[in-house]
Amino acid sequence: MPRSVRLAALGVIAEGVVGVVVAVLLALGGVTFSVWGFVALLGLAVGAAGVALVTGTRGARGPSLVAQLFVLGCGFYAAVPSHRPDWGVPVMVLAAVVLYGLLCAPTRAWADAEDGEDAEDGDGVRH
Repeated sequence: MPRSVRLAALGVIAEGVVGVVVAVLLALGGVTFSVWGFVALLGLAVGAAGVALVTGTRGARGPSLVAQLFVLGCGFYAAVPSHRPDWGVPVMVLAAVVLYGLLCAPTRAWADAEDGEDAEDGDGVRH
């Protein structure tokens, strides 16, 4: 598995953990179950996609890509309409870095390889 996949997976896992932490904070803040439960469910799903990427599941790349697009949108909303670039810009940078890791050439080659095939790592070594 290429290094880009492993690093992107760590970013996806981190986003999932942040989602669960936000859900807990919302629950402690008295927000209704329908809101914090939804955020918790999304956080768990994103974290599960990250764990699946770390374990080498190629099918987790698609859900991780979709999650990054949502994270980019949330970061943009925080930075521009909400006038909180101190929160939004780092979120957008993280999402862009993870997107690059999920879309770069070694990751695409790994994702396109058959399950029984060996795919090259980013350093050119076949496994």
